[in-house]
Amino acid sequence: MAQISEIDVVGIDYPGKILMDNFVYRLNRKPAESTSYPYLVVCRRIEDISNSTTDILMVEDFRRIEADLKKRVKKKLGLEVTVFPARKQDGPDTGKWFNQIRNLYKFCKLNDYQFILSSGANSALEMVSGRSFESILKICDIKPENYWKDLTEWLEAKYQRMVFVNA
Repeated sequence: MAQISEIDVVGIDYPGKILMDNFVYRLNRKPAESTSYPYLVVCRRIEDISNSTTDILMVEDFRRIEADLKKRVKKKLGLEVTVFPARKQDGPDTGKWFNQIRNLYKFCKLNDYQFILSSGANSALEMVSGRSFESILKICDIKPENYWKDLTEWLEAKYQRMVFVNA
């Protein structure tokens, strides 16, 4: 359904000021007019990035796009990797997936990008628990406190640039 309507919802329960209704919408392209809701523009392919409107690039194979990221992509972009594909992998592939996350996180820290780990869930049954999320972060040598703090600051900065229409 999300793919058909080209809209997806990030369901974050955050008590801060940025998420008025506890949701940030994920869109495939920037709305033509100002909106009354917060949104992030998500791109699935590095070739399709429009530097002025894209907020998040979904990363499936970091090794394949690492060189292009440095050349073609603006700083402060969110680089998102999802947990969903790892759920279907065998042991060696899962180990490679964890290594990719470690490398992507280090790359983001060194080059001023925002690392984003998401469930990649298309239904409630595919969601990942908070404990599992934090365990994945710890296995990848990422302190969960730092990850959540950095992500919150990045979202706050994105939110402050948005223009809203009174609903």
